[in-house]
Amino acid sequence: MVSIDSIMHKPVVTAELDEFVDIAARRMREAGVGAVVLVEDDAVVGIFTERDLLTSVVAEGLSPDSTRLGDVATREVLSVEIGAPLRVCAGALRDRSIRHLPVVDEGRPIGILSARDFLGAIVEGFEKLIERARFDEQLQSGVDPYDHVGGSYGR
Repeated sequence: MVSIDSIMHKPVVTAELDEFVDIAARRMREAGVGAVVLVEDDAVVGIFTERDLLTSVVAEGLSPDSTRLGDVATREVLSVEIGAPLRVCAGALRDRSIRHLPVVDEGRPIGILSARDFLGAIVEGFEKLIERARFDEQLQSGVDPYDHVGGSYGR
């Protein structure tokens, strides 16, 4: 069964409010992520995403090497507890039109769930479900589902 823990990106990339945008952007690139979670005393206080970089820094003509994350990051952050059902995550991503969802354990950030990772897990789950249904259908109709592998049983 797919769980948040199995599809979230970990460890979470974090930053502090007074860090500069250019440093956070480089850390995002190095980690291959689209967001950093802003923390203060181990608690989530914001998130800085690629969208924030584009709309709040570049489009505003701000200099990334002199702009602090706390001035341009999204401060109202929705996060989910590690044990939350996947349907809650799907609802949050859809209803809030967000692409990155911090995952917390007792308030401390432990990972981040991206819309891309979530969609990938859903597609993979559907593909497995379809394969299983096809296999079961072949068994019920008397067809050997492994016959396509090739070779001969009699050799």
